Amino acid sequence: MAWKMSGSCHRRFWPMAEAFRSNFDEGRELGASLSMTWRGRKVVDLWGGWADTERTKSWGPNTIVQVFSVTKIMLIMSILNLLDRGLLELDRPVATYWPEFAQGGKGAVTVRDVLTHQGGLPSFDPPLTFEEAHDWKAVTTQLAGQPHRFGGKKVLCYHAFTYGYILGELIVRVTGSDPASFFAETFARRVKADFQMRLTHRSDIRRVSPLDMSQAMPPPVDDEIAAEVIGSVAQGDLMSPGRLGALMPAANGYGNGRSIARLCAIMAMNGKLGGHRYISRQMVAEATREQIYGRDLYIGMISWGLGFGLNSIDFPAPSPTAFHWGGAGGAWGVMDPRYQVSLGYAPNRFGRAGASMDPRLARLSDAMTGVLRTLPR
Repeated sequence: MAWKMSGSCHRRFWPMAEAFRSNFDEGRELGASLSMTWRGRKVVDLWGGWADTERTKSWGPNTIVQVFSVTKIMLIMSILNLLDRGLLELDRPVATYWPEFAQGGKGAVTVRDVLTHQGGLPSFDPPLTFEEAHDWKAVTTQLAGQPHRFGGKKVLCYHAFTYGYILGELIVRVTGSDPASFFAETFARRVKADFQMRLTHRSDIRRVSPLDMSQAMPPPVDDEIAAEVIGSVAQGDLMSPGRLGALMPAANGYGNGRSIARLCAIMAMNGKLGGHRYISRQMVAEATREQIYGRDLYIGMISWGLGFGLNSIDFPAPSPTAFHWGGAGGAWGVMDPRYQVSLGYAPNRFGRAGASMDPRLARLSDAMTGVLRTLPR
């Protein structure tokens, strides 16, 4: 049976639907969802293909999938909210809020350092087993006691997994809530976005599309640091109840294109959506200002905002004013305050993250670039 595309698309944004369809027609997709907002309103909401590798279950309007590091967007927004409220300060040491973190030469590491992947803890030493990664107290205790990987020097190195535990523990320390609950109460429920940092209800678990790993590309483990970061957490069965319900705020989020675009609309609208301000305009400006440009030991050359990838020759976004982040496998979130546009994309066929590497994202990025040129500013 042929695949089917469903949903809606405003005529001004039709090139996005054409790009989405082309990825399926060329056999690059199994199942996926794509959504965009403009001026805070949904203008693209598409889904199609299959929600299982056997092609017996169609991808529906409420199908969700693990989106890996796109979860970091939601975590960063949570931290920005706390910075606005004065519960955290960018240039205060993490140990101000989490005293145990000062061990191992980490006393000078600031909240800004962690947000910009200069926290000195890109991996777990020793590596975590599958079960250990799900024990919040054990993991955060280990990180607090771990020595600074670079002897206290500021070094750019993507914190793929540790990012969520460090920033998440800051949320715990200043609010008393775990990061998944804080995000749900502060953002997801208020904007009615179907995105969760972990799944605990059977009804939600039944909606998850398993990942198709048949075309997955091997990770870049030829580099010592990349191998260290990737190998520091055992992956195990991604569809096991333990992993689905695990609190791993850097990589264990579940949603679809619609929920990603809806949440990204907060940043695209300079922190205000639906009449409610979630993040100040000043904080959005700081978060999307270049904090550092250089060679990240894991990613390569990149321009970092406060955890967002900014447009650069090495790591291009759909426009010079857009910022974005993607997840392993291909999920993607894009925000552009100049055009007041956001994009969310969530596939179940595991590919390579980054619009410059994944041909599906490259096509969507090109289409978005063309659409933005037609929009009034």
